[in-house]
Amino acid sequence: MPPLTTLRAFEAVLRLGSVQRAAQELHVTPGAVSQQVKALESDLGVQLVGRSGNTLTFTDEALRGRDQLSAGLRLLQQGVERMRTRPAVRRLRLTVEPVFAANWLIRRLPDYRALPGAEDVLLDPAKAVVDIAGGEADLGLRFGRGLYPGLEAINLFDDEIYPVCAPAYLKRNPVRNLADLKTHHLLRLDWRKTGPWPDWPEWLEAAGLRDAPDVEAMQHGTVFNDTALMLRAALEGQGTALGQASLVEDLIKEKKLVAPVCRRLKTGFGYYLVYPRGADERPEIKVFKDWIVAAAKVG
Repeated sequence: MPPLTTLRAFEAVLRLGSVQRAAQELHVTPGAVSQQVKALESDLGVQLVGRSGNTLTFTDEALRGRDQLSAGLRLLQQGVERMRTRPAVRRLRLTVEPVFAANWLIRRLPDYRALPGAEDVLLDPAKAVVDIAGGEADLGLRFGRGLYPGLEAINLFDDEIYPVCAPAYLKRNPVRNLADLKTHHLLRLDWRKTGPWPDWPEWLEAAGLRDAPDVEAMQHGTVFNDTALMLRAALEGQGTALGQASLVEDLIKEKKLVAPVCRRLKTGFGYYLVYPRGADERPEIKVFKDWIVAAAKVG
């Protein structure tokens, strides 16, 4: 094996694309980083880094080892952290979608904290998938179809959608029958990167309006790629959105949103509590699991 210092310096250059930024991360000089990279090239007998003008380039040999090298150094760091002596901080690391945290979870956490055996919760409101099985979080709240290899998954909500808007908007645009929705400015989600997701055409079909002659005119409006932004637009009175039941029911109870039509459509998705298999044998995991399952039933 080459010296760890050379591998660490090269991985930083490869990941950051810059000797200067790698030096800043490693708290050494750029010259020291360059020397370590040259030492690694000499040790391996291959060229790893080149230049095209002022831009760094990387050879095929360098790129072949990129993912494994980064993963290996990350595992080494995690191993050192687990061995390091420090006072134990008792807290649950929970990864959760930002929109679900903001619209459902946070307002209910005080009830959890009041329970015997409850621990501090470190919320990671990340859209990127966190490796729970690999120890990057203790639990997660995920939106999907319930298929999470290597993890236990408990369904909290079967997701449904239905039209919602601000009370003032509905007053300006009353809905006496479904066809009145054609006068509304429709707020829509762009789910092309996520997968199949019912939009206004599917909801209209479920409501019995799909074959109406003016339905095509209703396929318009402002498109968002973020649920939180779409709900914010609805709250601001900019139009009518198809709200997810788990995210809008508290807002309806608070009379910040209203549902002009009662018809609901199941999406085939849901929110799930996930954790590594067997982790609920830990008392702190079990306390949180039992609490959130009960809270989801209450709504």
